[in-house]
Amino acid sequence: HAPDDDDGASAGSAKALVAPAEPRARVAWLRDRVAAAIAAAPRLGKAAIGVAVVDLATGEELAAHDGDRALSLASTAKLLTASAGLAVLGGGFRWRTTVYGDEPDDHGQLAGPLYVRGRGDPLLGGADLAALAADVAARGVRSVERLVIDASYFDDAIEPPRFADQPAESAGFRAPVAAFAVARGAVTVIVTAEPGGGAKIALDPEPEPGGVVRVVNKGTTSAPKIHTRLRVELRPRKDHAELEVGGELRWGEGSYEVRRRVPDPVRFAGEVFRRALAAHGVKVRARAIGLGPVPPAAKQLAVHDSPPLAEVVRHMNKQSDNYLAEVVLKTLGAEAKTTAGPARWADGLAARDAAIAKLGLPAGSYRADNGSGLFDASAMSARQLTALLRAAHQDYRVGPDLVASLPIGGVDGTLARRWAGRLARGRVRAKTGTLDKVAALAGYAAVDGQHAVAFTILVNDIPPGQRASARATADDIVDALIAYLGPPR
Repeated sequence: HAPDDDDGASAGSAKALVAPAEPRARVAWLRDRVAAAIAAAPRLGKAAIGVAVVDLATGEELAAHDGDRALSLASTAKLLTASAGLAVLGGGFRWRTTVYGDEPDDHGQLAGPLYVRGRGDPLLGGADLAALAADVAARGVRSVERLVIDASYFDDAIEPPRFADQPAESAGFRAPVAAFAVARGAVTVIVTAEPGGGAKIALDPEPEPGGVVRVVNKGTTSAPKIHTRLRVELRPRKDHAELEVGGELRWGEGSYEVRRRVPDPVRFAGEVFRRALAAHGVKVRARAIGLGPVPPAAKQLAVHDSPPLAEVVRHMNKQSDNYLAEVVLKTLGAEAKTTAGPARWADGLAARDAAIAKLGLPAGSYRADNGSGLFDASAMSARQLTALLRAAHQDYRVGPDLVASLPIGGVDGTLARRWAGRLARGRVRAKTGTLDKVAALAGYAAVDGQHAVAFTILVNDIPPGQRASARATADDIVDALIAYLGPPR
């Protein structure tokens, strides 16, 4: 599979379209234009194309093509995760990371461990852990016996459903999920040319030396007149992972950054936190990082709250971030389950499906095996997804934040380079979806505040080399939607 989404431009027709003035003729014209856009793409061959367009105000289906055929959603599956998250958790929901321990003695020592309880914060970063460490130091703590992580908000199944379909993929877009993780479950390898023909290699965030992730420089070199060819391989070892970095780096091109998933996100985050503690004068005496629950009598020493869910969903959809989607899914399970114990992936899927059922799509009428749409995880029709978009738009708990989270055509996110110089620019808010043989687009289009439509365009089984043709077809359909809606008032 290719990385989930990109913002590649497409070369659809930019010819200005004018729809008839009479309403019935206008709808017939739109249907003809949708059919013509599909017919004008012979290079797509036998690709499966599903289209559904609905008037948000009336619910009238304005146009469709093979609208009931179950197709892969790719990353438009994040629309289900976002809608359910906003409906169940609310846009103001925050994830809390808390540090606990005993009161320090007169020498700043804690008698027992320093505990960190992770609650799944999907945007927890190195700077946040540094702020927590500073707060611990400000409480007078200078030395602790050991560091213990309570990651029991989620179970220890860190691979989201279907992520095992590509077990050798070490890219950051396939990051594991844990209740305590930093930098979205991945580490960034930063490679910079140095004088003398060598290269400097750094990690962000920086774990402890000799920890769970270690860099091995396989003779990385630099020179002024070469083509940059870098290789970053993740090699699992018994108790750690090695990041082998090799190749050549051209002078004068700045640094290069490559994200790689971390194999043990809880331990990695613990190492980053211990390094932050040391930087603020707090020594952790035991080298091993423990796992276990926070004792009921432990005293709260420091707290960090995540940004609200509405902001997380915005980042998730604008950038099509798989990690954030899977964290939201598992958090749904943690918050909705009525039984004791850590949240499982099954809990998240059940909570999401229950929320989607309340928005009109019964569980079992579609397949969505994970929260991100990555790999062969989904099967839903264009009509179903468009119906969900309309229902979500009408639900005031969901609609405003969902619309605000979507990439804006020609402006930002994964749609930043679409519809440049065309009427659709700035008038489409939609989620993209990209896999090896899938191109999808689903969201909303409007030219004013009075009249908007929801639409879904799913293209599956794209022949090799024809992704641009699939995007051009989608762009032509969107152009027709904007023309149907008429000039701005």
